[in-house]
Amino acid sequence: MNFRRPFLTSLLVLLSAGADACVLRIGYTSQNAPPYFIGTDTIPAAPGATVDLLNEMAAAAGCKTELVRLPTARLLLAVNAGQIDATALASPPAGLPSVVYPRAADGKPDPARGLQHYTVIIVRAADRAAAERDLPGFLRKRRVGVSHGVSFAGELRAAGLAVDDGAADARRNFDKLKRHRVDAVAMSLNVAGDMDEVLAREHGKDLVRLEQPWSAHSLWLMVNKDYYGSHGAAVEEMWSWMGGKGRKRLPVLLKKYEALPPQGGSAARR
Repeated sequence: MNFRRPFLTSLLVLLSAGADACVLRIGYTSQNAPPYFIGTDTIPAAPGATVDLLNEMAAAAGCKTELVRLPTARLLLAVNAGQIDATALASPPAGLPSVVYPRAADGKPDPARGLQHYTVIIVRAADRAAAERDLPGFLRKRRVGVSHGVSFAGELRAAGLAVDDGAADARRNFDKLKRHRVDAVAMSLNVAGDMDEVLAREHGKDLVRLEQPWSAHSLWLMVNKDYYGSHGAAVEEMWSWMGGKGRKRLPVLLKKYEALPPQGGSAARR
C-alpha cells in the first residue's frame, strides 16, 4: 500500500490553503488622533476605535489583519504600489490606477458601502455669526487649516479655498486658529459633534464648531487592485459590512474609548 501519495496530496492541499489564506495588510495614519487612532508609529494594545472596526470588518470576511502605520500622505500611494493591501479614506483617489473602491451601478463611489462621514468647520467664536451667514463666502476670503496629508484637502482646494496643511494634527491647528494664523479648521469626523466636548474642555468658548458641516460623504475601504483580484469575494463582503454593520459598530467602539483614560498625550482627533 502506497502511503506517500495520500500524504503528498494532503501536504499540497495544506500548502495551497496557506497560499490562499486571506491576510489583509491594512495601513492607517501614524498620527495620534484619539479615539480613532491612538499612539504614533507603534501599535498599542488599544489602537483606537477605527482600527478596532477595521479588524472586525476583516474578521467578518474570514481574514486576518496585519496593521501598518504610515504618514497620512503616503497611505494611498502605498496601496497603489502594493506595499499595503488597503486603507480607509474619505476621498476617492485620482490618478492611482491600482486603487479600487466600492462603486454603484453608475460607476460612482457607492455611499451604501461606506461609513458616513462629515467634514466639519471650527472657527473662532467671534467669527461664528459671519461664517454661519455665508460659509463658502467666509472661507474663500480666509485660510483653512487641515492636518497634513488628509484626503479631503483636495475637496477644499477644488472649492477655491486657501488650504494650510502644514500642521501635523488637529491640536496644532487649533493653536494656529487661536493665534490668527488660520481663520478656520476643517476636520473629518464620523459624527459631526464628535469634537464638541474636547473643544469645550480645552478651549472654553474661544473656538466653536459650525452646526452645518462643510460636506457629508462616506469613508471607504480603498484596496489594491491585485489584492482584489485574489480576494474579491472577501473584499466585497468587507465593503458591505462597512456600510451595514460597520455604521452601527463604530458608535459602540467610540463609547468604549471614551470610557478609557486618555492615551497618547493628545485629545486632538483626526
